[in-house]
Amino acid sequence: MTPGRRLLLGVAIAAVVAGAAIAAVAMLDGGTAAPGDGQPQTPPATSSIRPPLDDPPDPGPVPDDHGLSSADLAAAVESSVRVYGPACRGIVREGSGFAVVDGDLVVTIAHLMIGMHEPTVELHDGRELGAMLVAFDAVNDLAVLRVSGAGLRPLPLSEAVPDGTVGAVLAWEAEASPDPTPFRIDRPVTVRTDIVNGDERIERQSWLLAAQTEVGDSGAALVTGVDGRITAVGVAWGASRRGGGGVAYATRAGPLAGLLASSDLEQPAEVPACS
Repeated sequence: MTPGRRLLLGVAIAAVVAGAAIAAVAMLDGGTAAPGDGQPQTPPATSSIRPPLDDPPDPGPVPDDHGLSSADLAAAVESSVRVYGPACRGIVREGSGFAVVDGDLVVTIAHLMIGMHEPTVELHDGRELGAMLVAFDAVNDLAVLRVSGAGLRPLPLSEAVPDGTVGAVLAWEAEASPDPTPFRIDRPVTVRTDIVNGDERIERQSWLLAAQTEVGDSGAALVTGVDGRITAVGVAWGASRRGGGGVAYATRAGPLAGLLASSDLEQPAEVPACS
């Protein structure tokens, strides 16, 4: 990771509750002062589904490599984007995203979009295009943007991957290039946290990851090989701020597929107001 990434400001904090244990979690969108085409399959029956038990939970060591071929990684990079724009209190916030469905739809993270009425999406080829919010899911921390004319390579979706799956978090570098960061799925978990832009306590279907994520990584696709093709299996949304790092969370692909199927992706959605 480059020093430029570390200079990004505007980290939002949430509490993640697992039983009686509480882990501090940082939302991974950045801020600076301003003047699929596939349906997820059912996870394997062998996957463990239990909440984090430690404070923070320990998913084990972060992998040294993402395990993707050069061709698969290049294909995934063509799907990844940077999302940024002025938001609450004149702060320019930024995060990551990726293309789904028709290549003009971009998935990012919901908490990035609070108060952001004019989002811009930067593509891997250097183009910067205006975007329109078309879907917002405060429970699962997901947002979908329509970026007319983007023509990106859409990623298929699946969460039919076993514990121990290795891949890359396709986050966006401050130098305008995607940065593949290795991750390993420890297990699926149900994270108890606050709803986006509110105080209601909700449960979020997430992956518990061994990964070194940073500010600006929110909204990045978790990509790995599924049935012979590069696939998004989750969307990065937070990381533990305790225990020296290496613990991260991602919303699983199932809730994202549900949001895409239930939304009118041609019509603008209401941009949540600053609280």
